[in-house]
Amino acid sequence: MQKKLLAAAVLSAFAGVASAQSSSVTIYGTLQGDFGFRSATGSDASLAGTSTSSFRGATGAGTAAGAGGQAVGTAYSATPLNQSTRTLSNPAGSNIGFRGTEDLGNGLSAWFQLEMSTTLGAPSGTPDGANHGNAPTWRNTAVGLRSNTWGTVSVGMWDTPFNLMAVATSNANGRIANATTGQQANLLGTTFIGQGAWSAQNESAACNASTGNSANSCLNAGMNFDRRQKQLLQWWSPNWNGFEARVAYAAVGANDGVTGDNRAAGAIKPTIWDLSATYTNGPLAAGYSYSNQKDLLAYAAASNATIMGGGTGTGSWAIGSVLPGAAVAANQVSSSKGTGHRLGGKYAFALGGGNSIGVGAMWESLKWTIGYGGTVAGDLTELKKTAWRLQANYTTGNHFFAFDYTRANDLKGNIVSTVANPRGFDGSATGARSYQLAYNYMMSKRTSITAYYTQVTNDTNAVYGGIVFAGFSNASMGSGADPKYYGVTVRHSF
Repeated sequence: MQKKLLAAAVLSAFAGVASAQSSSVTIYGTLQGDFGFRSATGSDASLAGTSTSSFRGATGAGTAAGAGGQAVGTAYSATPLNQSTRTLSNPAGSNIGFRGTEDLGNGLSAWFQLEMSTTLGAPSGTPDGANHGNAPTWRNTAVGLRSNTWGTVSVGMWDTPFNLMAVATSNANGRIANATTGQQANLLGTTFIGQGAWSAQNESAACNASTGNSANSCLNAGMNFDRRQKQLLQWWSPNWNGFEARVAYAAVGANDGVTGDNRAAGAIKPTIWDLSATYTNGPLAAGYSYSNQKDLLAYAAASNATIMGGGTGTGSWAIGSVLPGAAVAANQVSSSKGTGHRLGGKYAFALGGGNSIGVGAMWESLKWTIGYGGTVAGDLTELKKTAWRLQANYTTGNHFFAFDYTRANDLKGNIVSTVANPRGFDGSATGARSYQLAYNYMMSKRTSITAYYTQVTNDTNAVYGGIVFAGFSNASMGSGADPKYYGVTVRHSF
């Protein structure tokens, strides 16, 4: 009898260990094919051949001030650029991933996720050899521990809490993730550079001139708040009756491919702190997020010989100790700080019969402060931007209609002024608006088709959406031009 009891006890113990060490792995993914059209017309003709800057004017040493409203880092053109309608195919949005968990017992588990982007061919206008046709890059990928009591910790590359809060309160509802939603990132979370969300999968080359990347990419990396950031340490709280919190920290630049000589001998040490708090209860979702970016802009300015500048006359300014058109000086940016605040929410009103109307809004405030080893008149010391969006949708059966209106307000700022050279920041006509319409039809739980239309209306001195059309090939244009695009997306998840 005792032997039977002992055997049963041993088997029970081993069974408990086996149960605790059980694991599971899931393969998932999305395939998304998009075909559409784009154009950018209406560039400000008054800029042709003049010294008027559109806040994109200075392109580095030896470049004339106010380079016709061209993008930072591009050659001067005396003619404002427009782009007639042309077809495009956007392969972005597809992915394949592996995620798994291992039960460690006592409410603790290990987890991981490996997710790669997959493309249905290279983007339009990109030579097939440039990216081997469809070479994958990493998306949200991390490993960590999860507890029923204290939440989740992880380390890896992931969308930051500041970025995810906007997604949680967006109009997409998991149904219209395509080009029309991407334009929001051109007006939200960044400056007039308007390149959209920043992905750390390209960070190693962003500020390395030897790779051929322009100052646009470098400055976008240094000024963007909508980020998928590598080297990210995170804590996610448990769900407390609908409330959830996230905190994230990243030390940027430790392994980004930029030499130490370009970082002021280690004096510039870029870091990111992000946090968010969200509440979800049935049809209601609301949240607040905050981001603190130390030395990211300073890192970009110290790592790239091209200086960003703009304005006209006594309102002209530059990041670095150079005015638009002047040579790069030795006493460039020595420190910077970026802070972002974002508040948003949405609510769905049930109409009966499975129908509903959803409404939502979001507001954000971004601010950058810049320090110098030594200043000259015209150095930019502070830049501020506010933006907001309104959204609405209607759901009936398998049909989903969505409308978004996004507004980026004029820039505000401060520049160095002296008695001999009085100056004042001029941010007039640097705002923009976007209108987005989308219709989605769910053909099954995993397959849908979406038709979309997006129009960006830039003020005279704005160039939002003029560099990259939400992941499409480059679309050069002059300031004041109004890009638009429309098309159809087929999406299948597994």
